[in-house]
Amino acid sequence: MNLEFLFFIIAVIFLSIPFIFYNKRRATKLQNKNPKIKNHIYISQVELPLKIEKLDFATNSNIVRKIFHTFEVLDIKSLNTKQLEKKEWHSWQISMLLNLYKNDKDFFIPNKEKLFHKNILNLDNKSLNSFIQTILLKYKANVDIKASKNILSDDVIWTNKEISILFYFLTTYKQ
Repeated sequence: MNLEFLFFIIAVIFLSIPFIFYNKRRATKLQNKNPKIKNHIYISQVELPLKIEKLDFATNSNIVRKIFHTFEVLDIKSLNTKQLEKKEWHSWQISMLLNLYKNDKDFFIPNKEKLFHKNILNLDNKSLNSFIQTILLKYKANVDIKASKNILSDDVIWTNKEISILFYFLTTYKQ
């Protein structure tokens, strides 16, 4: 009986080897595929808070300049990778930047090399657009556009990297 049991175990192991290798190979193929955003989000599809949507270009631009001044003062270029991922920006600020983009307005920044982190400057167009898609998805999923300015100003969910990418994108997307 022990011999039969041993043959049975060996047979089960021997027969299961092809299934193990097949599943491993299949799992590897699935992991190697680049994740793609199934639905491209256009900025026109992103709803912003009504007060921001109604802003005229001059007012929006002045507010974005103030946000950019803060960005400059924080010297984000000098941050390490961990500090780039720190959440320090709120949804009201991001909404202002997205409003420029939604209204097809760029934001001129001279001397980009002196202001942006090298990781941002080294992004190719495909990667930059992918990051923008991620930001738009995050915005649609996490920002309550019906919330007041005070609530959105307390909604600190945006990283230094995300605001850097948005500013950089606004300086380059029309080129």
